[in-house]
Amino acid sequence: MITAPRRLRPAEALPESGHRRKRGLIYVRVSKARADMISPELQVGHAEALARSENIDIAFEPIMDLGELGRGFEERRIEEIKQMARDKKFDVLILWIWSRFGRNLRESLQHLDALMDYGIEVRAAREDFDGKTTIGRFAIAQMLNIAELESNQKADSWRDTFERRRVKGLPHSNRGRFGYFRCETCPGWSFGKKLETCPKCRSGILRIDPVTGPVLAQLYRDYAAGVSVRKLVIDLNRRGIKTFTGKPFTSGDLHAVLDSGFGLGFVRYLIPELSHIVVTKADGSTKKKRMNRQRDITAYLYYSGAHNAVIDDLVECERLWDAYTERRMAQSKQHFSSNKALYSLSSHLRCSGCGGRMQTALRNKRYRRPLVDGLPNPLDVTFRCANHIDNKSCPGNGTYVSLAVAEKWFLNWLDLEARMDEETAAAVQARMAQLREQNDSNRALLARLDAIEAQLTGLRAQDDKLTDAVLAELVSEESA
Repeated sequence: MITAPRRLRPAEALPESGHRRKRGLIYVRVSKARADMISPELQVGHAEALARSENIDIAFEPIMDLGELGRGFEERRIEEIKQMARDKKFDVLILWIWSRFGRNLRESLQHLDALMDYGIEVRAAREDFDGKTTIGRFAIAQMLNIAELESNQKADSWRDTFERRRVKGLPHSNRGRFGYFRCETCPGWSFGKKLETCPKCRSGILRIDPVTGPVLAQLYRDYAAGVSVRKLVIDLNRRGIKTFTGKPFTSGDLHAVLDSGFGLGFVRYLIPELSHIVVTKADGSTKKKRMNRQRDITAYLYYSGAHNAVIDDLVECERLWDAYTERRMAQSKQHFSSNKALYSLSSHLRCSGCGGRMQTALRNKRYRRPLVDGLPNPLDVTFRCANHIDNKSCPGNGTYVSLAVAEKWFLNWLDLEARMDEETAAAVQARMAQLREQNDSNRALLARLDAIEAQLTGLRAQDDKLTDAVLAELVSEESA
């Protein structure tokens, strides 16, 4: 009689999976919030259905990457998932479909291989294949390859769209610009919603706003005359003039408006060769990384637009643009700021008066102390309220603190956190949860009010269109 082979080992060496159900973790990704998106709730629902059918216990809240593209992994929470896999916190990673994991075949397979090396089983609720078999691995690779193909096709389609708009003299997008408006009757641009058009605005050519158009023209004249950006921003906010999105102006907003050259009759498009850089990883492999060129006016090509400039004299437009670019380049010295944190508390401090971000300033060169580890001495670095510096909008009249004082306070806070007893820590966490819940309810109320306002705007627009049609005798009064 043939008997099955046995492996003798102590009881404590038995795997935990032999005594319990598998623990699952759901991963959700949405590229962009829009009306026709595959909602996170739908993805979670399908994943939970798979977990129930396979007797998998969902051990944690779903990990979500909302507003993250699938072609890259640096900004997503994949590394967090891999760390949880190393710590043996779950056994099965559940997706909705394979494209939610990534649309880059090479990197997606690398991360999947790493998870499987840690003993993690990866499943997709709508495209379920056994990744432990050869055929299953082949099928998964094909689904990821199709996901990358779809992404590349969409990218090609967008490139063609941008090229058509450039040839027509239209800007990169049609959402609108400061100093211009799109249509008197159609609802304005709203994030995540499809832009409504009518025969009057379907061409996409923006028209000069009678209120903000002259303001934009004067901004170019003042900047070319040497007026400081800070003075211009303070004046705009004092007069109650808002950005296109309805927010108070900052120096960055003003530069974004003027850098575009739109008010002087230009449309700009990024030079393709400057949109990405090649990054070499530690293992020697390379990949393309998108660069933020928003403030770099040398990274764009400027074309004549189909719209009218806010200044009728084209010769004056050319003169103002030359003066603007000359001063702009002289100020920046062709070196543009980076988003990389320079100091230990960069991006961590907030103003106590308004809650806004803090920006740094260095002591005058004549009075600076010697460098510390190649960086300025913390006593020479001052964090200042950006809102107060830009437009004096901080109700607390701005906050100033040196890096040395902030670091000392931060270390004391960390020490208190480390010595906090469990009861106090639980009380702090409960209070934080209460504040988060309150903020969530406030956000939900504001979102509801915004939705109602958007509906009212749409109804008013429909009523205006119907009235115009009646006046034009296109529709009878009885039908209306």
